Parts: sequence; structure tokens; C-alpha cells
Amino acid sequence: MLLVEFIKNHKDNILRQWETFAEQIAGSLPRWILRDHAAAIIELIAQQMANSSPPTRQLSSTAAAVGDPIEYLVAAHVKLRIDSGFDLAQIVSEYCTLRACAIGLWREHDEGGFNAGAAEISRFAELVDEHITAAVSFYKEQESNYRDRFLGILGHDLRNPINAIVLAAARLAEQGLDEQQLKTLAVMQNSTRRLIGMANDVLDFARGRLGSPMPITMGTANLGLIAREVIDEVQAANPGYLIDFQTDGDLSGHWDIDRLKQALANLLINAIQHGSGDHVTLTAKSDNTFVVLEVHNRGPAIPAELLPTMFDPLVRGSSHNRDENGLGLGLFIVDQIISAHKGTIAVTSSEDSGTTFVVRLPRQ
Repeated sequence: MLLVEFIKNHKDNILRQWETFAEQIAGSLPRWILRDHAAAIIELIAQQMANSSPPTRQLSSTAAAVGDPIEYLVAAHVKLRIDSGFDLAQIVSEYCTLRACAIGLWREHDEGGFNAGAAEISRFAELVDEHITAAVSFYKEQESNYRDRFLGILGHDLRNPINAIVLAAARLAEQGLDEQQLKTLAVMQNSTRRLIGMANDVLDFARGRLGSPMPITMGTANLGLIAREVIDEVQAANPGYLIDFQTDGDLSGHWDIDRLKQALANLLINAIQHGSGDHVTLTAKSDNTFVVLEVHNRGPAIPAELLPTMFDPLVRGSSHNRDENGLGLGLFIVDQIISAHKGTIAVTSSEDSGTTFVVRLPRQ
């Protein structure tokens, strides 16, 4: 018996094994959910084998919507599985189980046909792989949609109460407060600014961890001017620290000004917090198609084993895993910003030479 004939004649046996496997993953879900579109998927694969149809295209929402039978079935199946709590590995394993069950049962019932059916086995495996590819593609698309929705909700829910505090503080400032009340209000405003910064950091971190690219708005910029503005702000917030700024060459390029300010401020603050003394050096120089930034500070060396994970706040060591007044996400966000500009960042550190972060930004 040919494999395609066996699949058609023993579809119920294959479905029972599919259902048993799905039940092991999902627990006590209704039978119709465990089987969902399995029968139609098996019938379609059998039809493809009988017709020797060519490979399908990758799944897209548009194609599924206009009636491609393979993509429609895969999309419907994956959507129901996602809603039932299946992850991508479990969805893929279902298809692998389908392949193993069909071939295993065929061998049990017709060993002669199985032994002579290498070409059919290969074709069946190829078709199941096409369905797996379509399932992975649709799952990734759904995952991206959920991720963007989550980040939008998170940003809205974090910023709304903070904005309410900002507005309330602004109204209080107009009420003719006495000196003590003004000091209290200043504490409130400073804390609110920190909250805004942390909320933005959390969103950037979540976006990076969930695989979404950091949004950037490119425009003509001069890194020298950006650096001078950031230096003024950082020095004002850290009186007593000197930031020595040195430049060389053309520092113009095409970048996101606000994001580069954020990255540079994070690097300077990191140097101040983890360095010794009151001196940080910032160098900006032109290097053909790149502009190179270096932030250097003296102080204890970063242990060599920590250098590879300096930009991952969930991995790096305790002595470098938190900003003094923040969540410890600064270097991660710097790395995300530089990557979004197709640049690179590296760090070296020793007791003799101190610590230096080197950023290379293409002029775009």
C-alpha cells in the first residue's frame, strides 16, 4: 500500500495519536480543540502527495486571508494553538509527531510497502516541513503583533500616572508656596524626572529583549555639538566632575540626535559612577566613513570575565549591574542605540589604563 493511500485509510488512527500528543502538552482541553484542523491538514497533505504539487510559499496574513488552502489551515491551527497556550516549539513538535505517527503506523501495517516507499517518505517529510515553515512564519508574525501591542499598553500605563504627577507639580508651583514647600516640590519634580527616565529605559529594554528594533529618526547632525550639549547637562547634574572634551576632524553625519544624546549621557554617567577621581575624558574624531567616540575614566578595572556581558544587565556582575540612581539598563540601551545606527561599541579595562568605551558610528 502506498503511503498516501495508508494516510487516507487510517486517518482516524493518526488523528488519535495527534490528539494524545496534544493532550500531553495542553492538559484537559476539549477534544475539538486538541484536534482542531488536524483532519483537514492530514487530508491536504495526502492530496498534495497524490497531486505531486510544488512547494508552497511562505505564510503571510494576506495570503491566508485570500484563501490559499495550506496557509489558511496553518494560520487557523497556529492561531488556536497560541490561544490555548502552546509555544512555538510545541507547535512544531505536533507536526513532527504527525510525521512520525503516519510513517510508524504505515510500517506496522505494511512493512513491505514501507520498505519500498523511500520516495514517498521523502515527499511526505518534505510536505510536513513546508507546513512547519508556514506555521513558524505565522507564529512569528503573531508574536510581533502581540509584542507591539504589549509595548504600546506598557508605555501608556507607565506614562499616564507619571504625567499626572508632572501636571499636578506644575500647578502647585503656581500657588505661591513658601520655601519649605518649594523644596518639597523640587524633590517631587526631580523624582518624577527620574521616573520618566526609568520608564523610558524599561520600554527600551523590553523592546530590545522582545526583539523589536529601537525606533530612530534620522537627520543631519554634528556629534561635536551633540556632545557639548550633553556634557553641559551631565556636569550640571554632577558638580565637581570635569569632562575633558577633545575633538579631531569632521564630526558631521546622519543620525538620531535625541538617541545619541541618550547614549552619550549614559556613557558619561557610567564613567562618573564607576570611575575614581573627578575627571572623565571624552574624545570624538573622524575616521574615514566613521566617527569614533571614546569615553575614558580611571578607576578599578572591570574584571575580564565581565567584559563580554557588560551590555547585558541580566548577566553582568553585581559591581556593575546597577546605575546608582536607576535600573542598571544604561549600557544595554547604549548598545541598542548604537546597533540601531549600524555602529559598534566595545570596552577595554585595566588597572594601568583605566576603562574606555569606544563607539564607531557610520556617517550613514
